[in-house]
Amino acid sequence: MMAVAPTPVTVIGGFLGAGKTTFLNRLLAAGTTRYAVLVNDFGEINVDATLIERHDGTTMSLTNGCVCCSIGSGFLETLGRLLDGDERFDRIVIEASGVGDPWRIAEIALIEPELRLDGVIVIADASRITRLVDDLRVGDTVRNQFARCNVVLLSKSDLVDETDLDAARRAVLSVRPDARIEILARETMPDLSLLGNRRVSAFRADGVEDDAPDHEENFRRWAYRRDGAFDRGRLAAAIKQFPPELLRLKGACRIADEAQPLVFQMVSSDWSLSPVDRDQEAGLGSIALVGVGTRDLPPDAELEAILDGALARPARA
Repeated sequence: MMAVAPTPVTVIGGFLGAGKTTFLNRLLAAGTTRYAVLVNDFGEINVDATLIERHDGTTMSLTNGCVCCSIGSGFLETLGRLLDGDERFDRIVIEASGVGDPWRIAEIALIEPELRLDGVIVIADASRITRLVDDLRVGDTVRNQFARCNVVLLSKSDLVDETDLDAARRAVLSVRPDARIEILARETMPDLSLLGNRRVSAFRADGVEDDAPDHEENFRRWAYRRDGAFDRGRLAAAIKQFPPELLRLKGACRIADEAQPLVFQMVSSDWSLSPVDRDQEAGLGSIALVGVGTRDLPPDAELEAILDGALARPARA
């Protein structure tokens, strides 16, 4: 019986709001490669609705023949189910948590005979990375993500001029002087097989444990779910009240007088609302947001009170 070649693995890392999920959606929509995708960001799957064919809560069958799984109770358990299944994929892509170390995930491919680590990609927001690497709260986490990656993709380059783009490059090089840096353009999608480095095994795999602590222990998650809708003006005012310890907030919500649900995205103090094709948060209520902050994030009740003040009031009878 002919031996089956190991499946190449690409790990995608990057700090909160860098654009990992946007990159992943573009990757899945772009080509004919059959991917198995494991997503660890926020413990949620966030894949463009137009790509989804079936969804059972933890696994999505995608219209291009790929599958996407949430890394639920344990990464090794999820990966084991994938490897033991009947389907075979051209590549496994793993999206690391925005506050985690992508190398901790990549080490698995160095010790699993059925896998071949093909590269660790870190996506960096060109409009924010110069501030993030020196941020007293999150700088250590951001710098650590660059430590053993093969390539850094600068995202959101359309939001900065050439001077700021050069500053973003210098910020990455200040952490990793030998880093390979590429610009992630909207018009083109890089070939993952060309971004890796077959010599990644030169890095030692340190006894990998499924539940081993990493930089995530320095951060805290928060979830907000409500029926009803936000008032757009009150929401804008509420966001200004958020403490700086809340680094990221995203999810689905409804806005009063808007027919369709919207995707809410907030990174630092920048936020946006964009339309979705369908309500991806079915069963979780009309508003379902998840956030990440530093471990000094105020109590949930304080954060909830801020958003509760943004809810649209019911019309009087």
